[in-house]
Amino acid sequence: MTRDTSMTSIPNKTFLNFIVLGGTTEQKIAATAAAGFDQGEIWREDVEAYEPGAQALSAHLKESGLALADIMVLRDFAGAPAHLHDEKRIQAIQMMDIAVTIGVDCVQSPAITLLDCDPDKVDEDLRWLARQAATRGLRIAYEPLAWAVLDYTVPAAWERLQRVGEPNIGIVVDLFHVCTRQRPVEDLHGIPVEQIYQVQLSDLAEPVTPDNLEHLIDTARHRRVMPGQGYFDTSSFIQYLLRAGYQGPVGVEVFSDILKAQPAELTAHQAMAALKDVWR
Repeated sequence: MTRDTSMTSIPNKTFLNFIVLGGTTEQKIAATAAAGFDQGEIWREDVEAYEPGAQALSAHLKESGLALADIMVLRDFAGAPAHLHDEKRIQAIQMMDIAVTIGVDCVQSPAITLLDCDPDKVDEDLRWLARQAATRGLRIAYEPLAWAVLDYTVPAAWERLQRVGEPNIGIVVDLFHVCTRQRPVEDLHGIPVEQIYQVQLSDLAEPVTPDNLEHLIDTARHRRVMPGQGYFDTSSFIQYLLRAGYQGPVGVEVFSDILKAQPAELTAHQAMAALKDVWR
């Protein structure tokens, strides 16, 4: 099986987050490749569901022609409370070792969401994570989440990474989290585009606000829509990134119970069409 490269006209590498697809790991890979994406965004659960094992998955990906943008997701790592400290570091090592085995060079770790987090440990934890990743030839993608306790905006996350000072850790710009926080495009100003490791796109048909985090999180995890099919005004962000010379990967990350229930190839083709409509 080979990837259909005739379907893309976007200068950036394109990726599809496997979370939007139903089916087996093999079906997700096949659908993503058939839709013309350069990369998949794979979850640890996708790796574990692949019965032949991680080493065989690496070979399967090579045969498909599909690369991987990153592996998801190392949750609530930086700033984890003391009672979770050792467990989180074990999870981090496991995730990085899986990344090496399947041939992906980036691990995504979002900002912490735990109310009992230790804010004083975030820098130290990120520095440890980046240095451990570096010994394996990996990068760490740090994502500000709209419902994070700390670093829920891009400027706050970027300020954090400047302080951490490790060369192999960068920002995820997820316009879902930016737009639901009603943040301006100026949030991206001053961040070197090479430090933006990826741009993720989705949309919403129903309004949400950070004032009701429970509704925001539930909507985010179940009822997103394809980019350009909701009320988000993302054009100013996309135009800024294009003018600034962003050359990193751009992709679709849509959590949707409805889309996940569709045949994977249909959803993947819809994702590519939506991406081509907005990324220009």
